[in-house]
Amino acid sequence: MQLSEAAHRLLDILDPDAVLIGGICGALYGVERFTRDVDIAADLEPETIIQRLKDASIDAAVRYSNEPDDLSWVVHGLFEGIEFQVLPAAETGISRGLFEVKAGYKVPDIHSFMVSKCIAAGQQDMHDVAALCLLYPELNSAGRELAAKYGCLEKLESWLSDRRLRQRYAGKG
Repeated sequence: MQLSEAAHRLLDILDPDAVLIGGICGALYGVERFTRDVDIAADLEPETIIQRLKDASIDAAVRYSNEPDDLSWVVHGLFEGIEFQVLPAAETGISRGLFEVKAGYKVPDIHSFMVSKCIAAGQQDMHDVAALCLLYPELNSAGRELAAKYGCLEKLESWLSDRRLRQRYAGKG
């Protein structure tokens, strides 16, 4: 099974309460990068997610956390050899109802996607936000404001000043 097919099938199982996030979502907005897993944000309780997956003969487990900067739960699983994660939408900055359909996938609107990336604030996340800001210059100030709000502006600025990233994305949106 291909990554794209796994993403579609998982979204179908969790529909209408889930959207595609992560690397595939970024690619749908024009961010070029490799990913080998499926990331989904869901507005469901983890037990409901597990049950829906179980009903579809997919094994998954929930990891709970009480750590201050960690998500309260993440559902992890393997679907026909492809790893996937389902994250709590509210904790990842994904707002219910703020989504669109791109290439047949239900994804968060671009602003919500950028919020989710700034909340996570890893290097890859900031790469993605910077790429979006360069692809879509009208998002530049919003991206910087979000990064400042979530304490990752320095990481974003570093990516925005990266010569190779600027050459790859500037003005191509």
